[in-house]
Amino acid sequence: MRKLLALVALLGLGLAQSLLVEVKGSLEEVEAKTLAALRSVGLEADRVLNLGEQVRQVTGPGFPEYRLVVLKPDKGSIEAVSKNPMAAIVLPPTVFITGQGNSFRVGAFDGRLLFSMLQVYGGEVERLVWRLEAALGRLGIVKRLPPAMMPDPSSGMMPALMYRVPSAKVEDVVLMVEAELTSNGLNLLPNVKVGPVTVIMPCKSEWARIMFLTQPAGGFAAPCRFFALQMGNDVLVGAIEPMLMTIMPGVMGTPAVAMLQEARQVMSQILEATGGTPYRPGR
Repeated sequence: MRKLLALVALLGLGLAQSLLVEVKGSLEEVEAKTLAALRSVGLEADRVLNLGEQVRQVTGPGFPEYRLVVLKPDKGSIEAVSKNPMAAIVLPPTVFITGQGNSFRVGAFDGRLLFSMLQVYGGEVERLVWRLEAALGRLGIVKRLPPAMMPDPSSGMMPALMYRVPSAKVEDVVLMVEAELTSNGLNLLPNVKVGPVTVIMPCKSEWARIMFLTQPAGGFAAPCRFFALQMGNDVLVGAIEPMLMTIMPGVMGTPAVAMLQEARQVMSQILEATGGTPYRPGR
């Protein structure tokens, strides 16, 4: 992983973290256009989440309109997690819609960067990336938002926090994680199967408010992803590494960093509550 991160850095920042397109119209019109564009390339919405309203109900006014379109798992998502379970940190893909009045930004992650880092790019995974890009391209001119910096290969930071739970069943671990998330005040969506991986999608309104007011394009990773996978007699359980978001433009030096540190602590405690031990691939 360290060699790969170094390689990605050397390739230059022509690769982007997020893809963005500006779309004119009301929120309802832009949402309808987005869903139609996704359908036109063979991608189907599993659910549309009104994150903006949820956040405003909890934290008060001042948060923009924010919709999350969570896609149904497709062959690309299944192939990605089958090659590397860490790909579940952004799967199934989320397309975000955010803005005010008559102007909105629609975006998603740039799989060319992330999936290359995870060594799963190619085949159906590559076709998934093409379809996401094509869908956004039907809405307007696609802009690429490059990271402000790349992960430091010497830091040892991985895209996911992971633990291995010995002598366990994935169904039991999923229930345990969901119970811990709920007791920590996170809202939960029904979990979804992506090939061999169960993906759990929680959200905390206070975290969302701080993160997306700082960098709206972070919505490609929302709702937050936890995941679990049976590995023989054990279970691999993990979650997206919140500090990964600090490489996005405009995040460092803001209150979002403290929020991400808090999120990391809570998420690590939830994973530790499963009885697992820290896990790194290849060790």
